[in-house]
Amino acid sequence: MNAHRSRILVADDDLTACLLLRAALEKAGFEVCTASDGAQALREFARGTFDMAMLDVDMPGLNGFEACAMLRREAGDAFPIVMVTGMDDTGSIETAYQSGATDFMSKPLNWALIGHRVRYLLRAARAADALRTANAQNAAMLGAIPDTLLRLDRNACIVEVRSGAAPGASALLPRRGLTLVAAYPPSAAQQLAHAMDAARAAGTPQSADFSLFDADDRERHYEARLVPIDGEETLCLVRDITERKDNENRIFRLAYFDTLTGLANRQAFHERLEREIRRAQREGRRLAVLFMDLDHFKSVNDTLGHGAGDTLLQEAARRLRNTLRPSDLVARAAGSAAVELARLGGDEFTVLLPDIARPEDALHVAERIRDAMQQPFALDGGSPRLSTSIGIALFPEDGHDSASLLKHADTAMYHAKDCGRNGARFYNTELTQAAVERMRLETNLCQALERDEFFLMYQPQLDARSGRVTSVEALVRWRHPERGLVPPLDFIPFAEQNGMIVAIGRWVLHQACRDAAAWLRAGQPMQVAVNLSPLQFREPQLLDMIRGVLAETGLPPRWLELEVTESALMDDNETTLNTLLALRAEGIHIALDDFGTGYSSLSYLKRLPLSRIKVDKSFVIGLPDDRDNLAIVQAIVSLARHLGFSITAEGVETMAQARLLTELGSDSLQGYCFSTPVEVAALAALAQRRWEFRAASPDPARCGVML
Repeated sequence: MNAHRSRILVADDDLTACLLLRAALEKAGFEVCTASDGAQALREFARGTFDMAMLDVDMPGLNGFEACAMLRREAGDAFPIVMVTGMDDTGSIETAYQSGATDFMSKPLNWALIGHRVRYLLRAARAADALRTANAQNAAMLGAIPDTLLRLDRNACIVEVRSGAAPGASALLPRRGLTLVAAYPPSAAQQLAHAMDAARAAGTPQSADFSLFDADDRERHYEARLVPIDGEETLCLVRDITERKDNENRIFRLAYFDTLTGLANRQAFHERLEREIRRAQREGRRLAVLFMDLDHFKSVNDTLGHGAGDTLLQEAARRLRNTLRPSDLVARAAGSAAVELARLGGDEFTVLLPDIARPEDALHVAERIRDAMQQPFALDGGSPRLSTSIGIALFPEDGHDSASLLKHADTAMYHAKDCGRNGARFYNTELTQAAVERMRLETNLCQALERDEFFLMYQPQLDARSGRVTSVEALVRWRHPERGLVPPLDFIPFAEQNGMIVAIGRWVLHQACRDAAAWLRAGQPMQVAVNLSPLQFREPQLLDMIRGVLAETGLPPRWLELEVTESALMDDNETTLNTLLALRAEGIHIALDDFGTGYSSLSYLKRLPLSRIKVDKSFVIGLPDDRDNLAIVQAIVSLARHLGFSITAEGVETMAQARLLTELGSDSLQGYCFSTPVEVAALAALAQRRWEFRAASPDPARCGVML
């Protein structure tokens, strides 16, 4: 506020002194309001706005001291009040200040200097007011800061403590007067003291991170910012960053860890493997990568649901951790890097052994994993036993980077599966060549339908009573333009994996129904059996597709039999049952293929509308001498008869087997004893033949004859 706008309230019962003071102040550029006593001064103050009050001490009624005290209560601490007095004793001066006076002037006044004196008093008042405002702002800002504030002297002693605004900040409040060493645990105190010394030496802010445990014994993380104030003191701002650390850890875990099992994920494993490869190169060490897959895991998902599958994966991860505990691993040298586990996705896990002496060490670890995984998994709805296929790749023999080692370990794992599963195999270059060939074959498979490279062969099924061919099983074959005839086991698994089996199965069904319709029209009716893969059976449009094929080819439904495996029926749910019931309602026959080789359950047999059970060839092998297989076949036949199913025995290779199976009650027989699969043109001749099965005789020379 400028001087010519400042208003001064002057109170003095001496009219002459009052007028002289007014004149001097107005001459100096101030606006003046006068009062003749203390009471009038208070009334004037209540009516107007003033920048200063000048009160005479000796006034009638309310004297200057009394008026000053009352005015101070009304105006507040910042308003400047000057006492004008002729008294020069220290008691009067002390009374003036106790009454709330800002300053005092002694009479007689120096009229020439009075304006300057008032101006400087106003300037000081404004400066004090600005300082109070600044202090209030600073206090508000400090109060809003979430940090806890510590002011430290040069000896790291806490001079001032201010609690931050963040919840729980008070937990950081040490007592004033304590040193950092006394206020905090040694590790935290050491970091803070080091940062304080660095800040004082460099003259720039320094940071320090430390951790403390709260009253609930939970670890909390803090960040300290230390700023030198002057040569003697340092300001330390401490902030609780636990939430930020938790978020960072959460993001890190999402980026580098599998959320289901808690193991490292693919990205983390790649990075760790690359680091260990570089270390192995520097130190001349050997390392191994194990790539493992749980055999038949998909069956668990299909049977018990994905929730049970997730539980199984979590248990598999736990078993891996327990199996690969550092104290249990004979393959690890003292002081070597820790074993790394990872889940790459699905049921695929990897193990990094960063320091092995011999390749056999990796094989020992693989065997331990295999043994651990073979124990039953306790799940809601069952206790499945799974085997494990493991591939092993070694550095430096099998690759010099993470991508190569993982790829080669994966290739070795598939080789372990091809060798019967439940085992471990090392990588070699021949496996890569085989993998490349499989990939080329899979690519060609996708084009085989378009190029009309598939054809059907039929294996006859003999009626055990008449000895004639009454039905055939349709078997798909692939004639590759360059490779020639491709064995079914070389391409059917690929078709199952990539989903091509659905399209191939549709083609097989259509071609088989068309051939069967042609036989019917030619007067040689034969029922045709077509295999349905589990993927086909789960197709939502399966029923409509079959109806459409039958309508298009003109084949009556009773001449079609669909063969399904136990794995396709494992769900045993309403959808499965409804599909089977709808197919049977159409007049289509349903056969259960390979009975007894999968997850057999007698409870589902009585619920499913089957028409036939096919005894797997693994139970026919060795008959009639194999007593175990004989007992199994007898049990299957008895069960099927009790449930009202027909029985077909597969894999019949000798007449002795044919006679025995006929006597046991088989309705039809299928196997190389009668015919290998043949093309459609050869079926007419087979249909004209008849086989006769004579009773078993001690004379081994007596056998069935073909008429």
